[in-house]
Amino acid sequence: MHTGHYIFTQITVYLPQRQFRRIVKKYPDKTEGWNFSHWNHLLVLMFGQLLGCGSLRELTDITTAHANRSYNLGFGATPVVRNTLSKANMLRDRANA
Repeated sequence: MHTGHYIFTQITVYLPQRQFRRIVKKYPDKTEGWNFSHWNHLLVLMFGQLLGCGSLRELTDITTAHANRSYNLGFGATPVVRNTLSKANMLRDRANA
């Protein structure tokens, strides 16, 4: 039985979450009110990068397979689906900032 923190969670503890949220507030947000926050979006993309995912389908399949652990990994209470991640990538494009 697992009793400690996941390695991914231990890594993300060192990210400056307050500073990230402050930077996000500076720019207009088309996704305000979504349950999938900018922070959750960042963590999911980092998770995919660390795992070496080659597509959104692969990333969402992995996060769905670990749905019962998604909250403890920092992705939010609900598993990340491809539609939400795709729309978030489109609307939160870094070039639009």
